[in-house]
Amino acid sequence: MERTYWLAWASIWPAGARRFLNLVEQLGSAKVAWDAGEDALVAAGLDRKLARELVSKKKRFDPVAAEEKVREIGARVITWLDQDYPARLRHIYDPPAVLFVLGEGSFSEATAAVAVVGSRKATPYGRSVARKLAADLGTCGLVVVSGMARGIDTAAHLGALDAGATTVAVLGSGVDVVYPRENEQLMAKIAATGLVVSEFPPGSEPLAWRFPLRNRIISGLSSAVVVVEAGERSGALITAALALEQGRDVLAVPGSINNPNSRGPHRLIKEGARLVENAGDVLDELGLDTLFPGIGTGSGGAGVEQLGPEERLVLDSLQGEGLSDQALIAITGLPAARVGAVLAYLEIKGFVRRAPGGLYYSLHRGE
Repeated sequence: MERTYWLAWASIWPAGARRFLNLVEQLGSAKVAWDAGEDALVAAGLDRKLARELVSKKKRFDPVAAEEKVREIGARVITWLDQDYPARLRHIYDPPAVLFVLGEGSFSEATAAVAVVGSRKATPYGRSVARKLAADLGTCGLVVVSGMARGIDTAAHLGALDAGATTVAVLGSGVDVVYPRENEQLMAKIAATGLVVSEFPPGSEPLAWRFPLRNRIISGLSSAVVVVEAGERSGALITAALALEQGRDVLAVPGSINNPNSRGPHRLIKEGARLVENAGDVLDELGLDTLFPGIGTGSGGAGVEQLGPEERLVLDSLQGEGLSDQALIAITGLPAARVGAVLAYLEIKGFVRRAPGGLYYSLHRGE
């Protein structure tokens, strides 16, 4: 029955799980807290206005019906007291009291997890980098965490799925509410092989105030946070700030100085964040680089030093903004057939990615 009341409190409690955990500690259990009247709640540390509001909500709420709703959508509930509550998350300043979870995976402290986050209005370059970075991290056995938003988040989840790796989506809505709607299939794939997580009860809509709260869970579940494209007021920078408060490593991928979405990562780098060119930089920051030599330098560990003169010429021409094959022909002076062959080779080896519209983007930064 205690689990029932943790779930019930999570369904009516306003923002700020830390106060709820303090309430349960003061009164001894979620059940006792649920049965408490206004005066008892005030005596346990709540202000009178909040205590009155909660008593009113409790009278109109059916804990058993809420539990049945969770079962209906195929979710499970993990409370702060449960052994399978994520250990990393348990020790942040304001840990969620309850997590609603879709998927059969578990949160393992032994497995490094990296958050890959960034702008919803990502460029093709940013999406390509995020997807390749997440795929390489997943290949190394790391868990990729993100928020399933448009842009960088979506690319990060797709990259992890490309590698057959575990990815965790932390939502700013209930786990039965798909947002954005076009990610319905993606969410199903994540739940089938990884985890979809929220502290908000089923049916919760993706309201703006919920996303900053969601961000502390993204960073809290992770060993490090990598920012790929973010404006100066991006939610990704909120995640980075929370990560620093939580003692996590913060890393950032540089981009074009002409792209407003580069301002966030560039600011982080100026402030001391690790510059990320590939997954190897992330592994090095986490002290895992010796376990996975060659990661992030191309397929099969092939480094840029192993490329021929023509491959280097094309790759060096792609630094910065994306270019079409016709533009590369004009810049390099190579025959069209040769440029096409070189681009195909570089794409196979993981040095470049072809985006929708036919533009090519480098995934390697030149020396």
